[in-house]
Amino acid sequence: MAARRALALLAITVLLAACATPLEPQSVTDTPAHHYTLGMKLLETGDLAQAQQAFERSRGLSSDYAPAWEGLGLVALARKDLATAESRFKSAKSKDPKYVPAYLGLARVYSAKNDHDGARGEARVAIDIEPRNPQAHLTLGRVALAAFEFQEAEASFKRALDLAPTLGAARLEWDRSVRIRQAAPGTMVGKRIAVANPITRAELATLLASEFGIETNLRRKRPELFDPSFRPPAGLTTQPVTAVSTTPADVTGHWARNAVDLVTRINLMEAYPDRTFRPDEPVTRAALARVLEQVLVVASNDPGLKTRYIGQTSPFPDVRADHFAFNAIVLVTTRGLMEGERATGAFGLMRPVSGAEAALAMRKLAELF
Repeated sequence: MAARRALALLAITVLLAACATPLEPQSVTDTPAHHYTLGMKLLETGDLAQAQQAFERSRGLSSDYAPAWEGLGLVALARKDLATAESRFKSAKSKDPKYVPAYLGLARVYSAKNDHDGARGEARVAIDIEPRNPQAHLTLGRVALAAFEFQEAEASFKRALDLAPTLGAARLEWDRSVRIRQAAPGTMVGKRIAVANPITRAELATLLASEFGIETNLRRKRPELFDPSFRPPAGLTTQPVTAVSTTPADVTGHWARNAVDLVTRINLMEAYPDRTFRPDEPVTRAALARVLEQVLVVASNDPGLKTRYIGQTSPFPDVRADHFAFNAIVLVTTRGLMEGERATGAFGLMRPVSGAEAALAMRKLAELF
């Protein structure tokens, strides 16, 4: 009986909400469209609370205004409330079955739920409605990328760029998808890391340990690295690269522990002075250059690589010749493992590295062996 009473009360509440009297406009600018536009601007700044209020006002002025429901869905999506986001986008679609952003919002929700078929279906309906909508093709590309359908993703991003050459998001995603295709990660773990943005130190360690045959090549070129009894002859290296260190405390129980153990044991990556590895810390371009330099040093057993370019003029406007990563940056760029930014010529020292960028660098590194 109590359950029936609760259901009846819920039905009455929904009915009353549906029949609620629209709010009265307070001025000529107090319109659903105005508050939707305001909400979108607030959403871009990350002010979710104020954005929600603006979208609520838009919906209150006209409950049939599809963009207001879309805006509420975007707020819920930003809060990772997928159930509410799905409900709001479906409401937007019901108010206007031709409103493309509602389908794109649902595609994002389903993709976040790993329902790639559902996400792809919504994006394709949006394209059927507006075949020349670049955002629809951009969304389809992102859905394909999340599903590791890299060729489809690249084609969709290219289509978005063809329709809107100045669409920065499409350019970035197309560049990323091209790098992933060129890197061609062979395992599911590698594919997941390739779509990560940014990549973490744990993910970088995993690429080194298990992707692209880097470990296999090292075992072939320098088998002594994997022999615990080996100690290098005096003068060949600056430190014994096979010295076994204790596992950093902050990777005990971490999913990447085995990879971290391997890359620290053979000196491809180092722990911090406080003996932590910080596995979830994002990797910067300067840090990636240093790791790539270290792999080249270990593979060749040539510590002189670490100082080869010291004293030279910096080729990058944002990298001083006395920067701690200067030698590494020049080394890896001259070897073709990384490159500067085409537009500015800068290296981008502190820019976070995407999984696609790291995977491509590892692919190029493996090809040097």
